[in-house]
Amino acid sequence: MRRTVSLILFSIFSLLSCNKGYIIPESDMVKILTKIFITDGVTSTPPHNILYGHDSIDYYEPILKSYGYTTAQFDSSVKYYSRNTEKFDIIFDKVVMELTRMRDKLEETSKSDTLDRNSDSNDNLWPHKTRWNMAIEYSTNPSLGFDIPVVDLGDYTISFDAQFFPDDEGVNVRHYIFFYFDDGTPIGVRENPVFATYVKDGNVHSYSYKLTLTDKQITHLKGWLYDSGNSTSNFKRNAIFSNLKVTYSPRNFDKLDSIDTRNVKVIKKLIKKAQPL
Repeated sequence: MRRTVSLILFSIFSLLSCNKGYIIPESDMVKILTKIFITDGVTSTPPHNILYGHDSIDYYEPILKSYGYTTAQFDSSVKYYSRNTEKFDIIFDKVVMELTRMRDKLEETSKSDTLDRNSDSNDNLWPHKTRWNMAIEYSTNPSLGFDIPVVDLGDYTISFDAQFFPDDEGVNVRHYIFFYFDDGTPIGVRENPVFATYVKDGNVHSYSYKLTLTDKQITHLKGWLYDSGNSTSNFKRNAIFSNLKVTYSPRNFDKLDSIDTRNVKVIKKLIKKAQPL
């Protein structure tokens, strides 16, 4: 980990020219360099993300801007800290510690998800991990989309918890869930859609929807849990999805219809037999 971070920081220094000016505080430098390291890791891992194929320096400026700094200020700060080895070592160690913490958290989550899938695989139709931290995992599924083949007619219940933080930069982020079949048109047929916009208050909000499938043409339950109105995909996401679950419960609609019809007939007979007062 330390050797990898060192190589990336060296590449950052080599991209920048020497300027004198504002020095970014150590605490912010740690955050910025951590984010840059993650960005470099994403851009150098094709073809799993949209960033591949661009010069990574193109993505430093939006990161700096999100923290309120310019490229020139970052340039000056990098040169300053690289000449003050003690301060640089402190920043360097903190970056490594933060990246290690993130890695350990992801490994722990992955183990937990594996246990969840093994213990609940027969009941849960959700096709992905049951917990997503969009701040660091968005590259593999930017909109957290899903495409689940239906089992049969009946009830499908999708439930999840969503925690959106105020600094999430998604525009009008919502979940959008629907039944689907391909009729040959570009978007296909979408039936029984449900959707709602998230509240970015930092609190955990629980969502649960039951969609009843009665149309035998339907082939999939589809949708996106992070459906945003942003014009590009390069923006800051800060949201956590957890306890993702999709369950199916069969229903015999023919039998239900016959029961309802029989009840109507019985009521009609009782009305006919009733004697007026």
